[in-house]
Parts: sequence; structure tokens; C-alpha cells
Amino acid sequence: MEKTLATSNTKRSSPSPSNAVNARPAGFKRRTRQRLSDETASVRESCVEDDDEEGVEEKIEALQTIVPGGAALGVDALFEETASYILALQCQINAIKVLTSFLESCEKDDDMKFGG
Repeated sequence: MEKTLATSNTKRSSPSPSNAVNARPAGFKRRTRQRLSDETASVRESCVEDDDEEGVEEKIEALQTIVPGGAALGVDALFEETASYILALQCQINAIKVLTSFLESCEKDDDMKFGG
């Protein structure tokens, strides 16, 4: 069996300073930076999610105080009741507008009098 030995004629090149960065596997720094940015992004996202959850809970509590009987309702029923309440308020606004325009037109016509 023949063994091959390295001879002194074989040149080994030492990495030059400009090649020292390239001696590392390609993309090593990028992956490290990417992992760090992913970790900080996940920390930021979890903080944002916590803030969002707190904001949603505050808004639900506000709805419960605004909507009549809302404190006794669950979230789904609260949303349905809120929608109904908004529609009822819109109807009241329309009724007030109609009455206001009617009364304004009556004031212009002094001939029409109420109650006698």
C-alpha cells in the first residue's frame, strides 16, 4: 500500500486580510444578523400583540358602558346589541330631523297654529 505524504513543495497560502472575511462560510454574518433581527422582531410583535389585546379589552369595556345592558352581555351578544343600538340611534336622529324640518316649515307659515 502506497502512502502519499505532503511534501514541502506543496504551497499553503495564508489568507490575506482581504480574504479573511471570505474564509468564513458564505452568508454566515447575514444569518446571524437575520436571527438577531428575527428575535428582536418577535419581541416587538409580542409587545404589540399585548398592547393590541389591552386596547381591545379597553374598547370592549367602553362598549359595555355605552350600550344599555352591555355589562351583562358577552362579547358576541355585545357586538350584536351595539349594531342594534346604532340603528336605533340613527332612526331617532332621522325622526328628530323630520320633526325639526316640519316645525321650521310651520314657523314660516304663521297661518298654521297648533292647539287652537
